[in-house]
Amino acid sequence: MQSAHLDEAKIADMIESMPAFPKSVQQVLALADDINCNPRELVRVVEHDPVLTGRMLKVVNSAYFGLSRRISSVKEALAFIGLNTLKNVALTLAAVGALPTDNRAGLKMDDFLENSLAVGGTCRWLASRAGLGIRDSDRAFLAGLLHDFGTVVLALQLPDVFRELRTLATQMEREHYAVEMRVLGTHNFELGAQVAEKWQLEQTIAETIRFHRVSSEDQERTPLMDCLWASVALVREINGSPIPDAEPASLQDNIGAAYLNLIEEREAVEQAIERTQIFRAV
Repeated sequence: MQSAHLDEAKIADMIESMPAFPKSVQQVLALADDINCNPRELVRVVEHDPVLTGRMLKVVNSAYFGLSRRISSVKEALAFIGLNTLKNVALTLAAVGALPTDNRAGLKMDDFLENSLAVGGTCRWLASRAGLGIRDSDRAFLAGLLHDFGTVVLALQLPDVFRELRTLATQMEREHYAVEMRVLGTHNFELGAQVAEKWQLEQTIAETIRFHRVSSEDQERTPLMDCLWASVALVREINGSPIPDAEPASLQDNIGAAYLNLIEEREAVEQAIERTQIFRAV
């Protein structure tokens, strides 16, 4: 396969092609990021969009949160799960809604979404297990959910190249990102990080996506990067697929366990994965 090197201008055009969030979600994000946010205004914005309201309440009342009582309004949801978590539910619903239903590249979107949610749920579980706190656990979920969204960009914008890259990776028995880097001069994790930046997510999330698999020796590994690496590996293990590259040397220090210890908690991982699948049904 000949080089199909992507320059910065082409990459920027490809990222721009990803759809923007709905206006109501954009308003939720802006309000939630305002330290002077009036909760009543946030409730008003969400309730003004009945579709978003219904989807949010379905998620809040699911096993994903496991609340002890049924929530019947956005105001109640805000009180029980908090502003930041409500924002991240809106973000997740918007990201899932941004996925196209079909594509010429042959990427199976339902399988893609199932895997993305599985990695997100596992990443959230790992962050919580490592004691990173609620905010970082939410960031971990979003990083896991979006970690492979660069694949969607490639499938939509370069369908013929995408199919050739997948074939080449299989023939060479190499990871997709490694073949992408060789042919394109970039990889889907970089594209995914730029999608996160387009959607104005926290830079921490973009950097976690960008470097969780591809980091230089002088790149400091953060706990979130190692949570994401391990979550990809665990989901692959459960699905019977080869796990990614060698375990990062920082893994045990950053998340309190080596990979072999995490495999022993398979039941907890499977439960975390199952809870996330509610997002496919809303």
